[in-house]
Amino acid sequence: MANIRINTGGKILAAVLAIAALGFVGWKLLPKKDAVKDSKVIPKIDGKETKTAASADDGKSTPGIDRPIKVAIVTWGGYAGGILANNGFAANKESIFWKEYGIEVELKVIDDYAASRDAFKKGGDNGGVDIMWGTVDSYALEYPEIKALNPQAFMQYDWSRGGDAIAVTKEIKEVADLKGKRVAVAEATPSHYFALYLLSQANMKTGDVNFVFTASAIEAAALFRTGKVDAAVSWSPDVYQAAEAREGGHILASTKDATALIADIFISRGDFADKHPELLAKFLLGWFDGVEKVNAKPASVYDLMVAGFEGIKKEDAKGMIEDVKLPSYAENLAFFEVTGDQLRGYDDIYNESVTIWRSLGKISGKTVAEATRTPKYLNAIRVEAEKRFGKVEAKEATKEFAFDFNEKKKPKESILTKRISIFFPSGKFELDGNAKTVLDDAAALAQTFGSAGMRVTGNTDSKGNAAKNQTLSQKRAQAVVDYVIQKHGFPKDKFIVVGAGSKNPVADNNTKEGRQQNRRTDFEIVR
Repeated sequence: MANIRINTGGKILAAVLAIAALGFVGWKLLPKKDAVKDSKVIPKIDGKETKTAASADDGKSTPGIDRPIKVAIVTWGGYAGGILANNGFAANKESIFWKEYGIEVELKVIDDYAASRDAFKKGGDNGGVDIMWGTVDSYALEYPEIKALNPQAFMQYDWSRGGDAIAVTKEIKEVADLKGKRVAVAEATPSHYFALYLLSQANMKTGDVNFVFTASAIEAAALFRTGKVDAAVSWSPDVYQAAEAREGGHILASTKDATALIADIFISRGDFADKHPELLAKFLLGWFDGVEKVNAKPASVYDLMVAGFEGIKKEDAKGMIEDVKLPSYAENLAFFEVTGDQLRGYDDIYNESVTIWRSLGKISGKTVAEATRTPKYLNAIRVEAEKRFGKVEAKEATKEFAFDFNEKKKPKESILTKRISIFFPSGKFELDGNAKTVLDDAAALAQTFGSAGMRVTGNTDSKGNAAKNQTLSQKRAQAVVDYVIQKHGFPKDKFIVVGAGSKNPVADNNTKEGRQQNRRTDFEIVR
């Protein structure tokens, strides 16, 4: 081989080229700014291992679909976590979703209910959406119609905490006072469900009130504001403004009291979930990332909400977030009962809603709640989620609120009274097995009205000594409260225990049937 002499300039050039080549190789091996490292793996979904990383080295959109994941939402504060994670509403690469999880997300505001459902039926590949919003109660109503799409509820994004309420006239003090009154509500909506739930818990029937059905919740509030109805079930801010507009008008009850009643959820099309399970897993991680940040600093999302929601000012954005609770990853596991049985979990609310809608003839048949939801994506991300958001610990939802009730200092006003017959042996106050089963109903009511107190009043018939009856009724009420606290973990301060003896009969003590009705326990929701 002939000797080839390289001059000094050539040596420098060769060195530069060698360094450049090494740099190029290093660049190819380093993780890209817009993607999570490929080494991060989510546990198996349906027996298949999936990665959290995007393989979108070319900088294109979401791998596997080469477009954003499309999500239908409405003008509502419950999406704050996702809005922050997405850095707004439009798909973009400055979002947590892209930078941390390698997906693009488009949040599409579709306030028209029917239009949002049409978009879901079309699907994301055909100009529609892959995921739609819903509430558990409304999903129970609409599931039969969309069952062919194999929809799956896979995430809870908020609890309504004041966003829904019932405005009433000054003479209406509790739910029982609604009897015979005109109540405006948008039929077959969460507002309607709210009204029906209140009636059922107050031992009332649908026919006890005169419903005035409207096209929307906003219209229902307008009817109350103009004095055309006695009550209206609507949402914030319209319902509160309507209450203020009527002399003596006030809010009878809201989801600030009924904290575990209206649960907002995301529902995925079955075909999208089946083809792209890893995308739902990444979507969950990104959303919960945003939730953590908003819960820590709510003001961080105000400007994004103002920019994306039509007609919203910063103070409106603040109020919208105050009207909801954004559940964390751990709270989602509890809601879908992955980490233990809940009094007010997804299945409980779904089944309760099915019962209510069936009683009105709105749906026929009965779909098992388990067939309409899946916790598998929440389960799949657990290892990664616990790294990012902290270890999941068993936390009783019943202990979320603090109470300071003192009946003697200031008697609390009642929102509704639920009467339950609990049978005790004569002269005894110990609970038997049947009584305990009945009391689980009362515990569910206490859980629903999470931030409100519960007054438990024991009553007897008129037989026997009045003083002894009063003492016995107090002991029976206390036994009831002790059981509910012990089994369901409620704080002791949530309850006010009263022994009324035979002072408050609801039936004729001269008949056997009447005396039986009078031997009851009253559960009052108070605030």
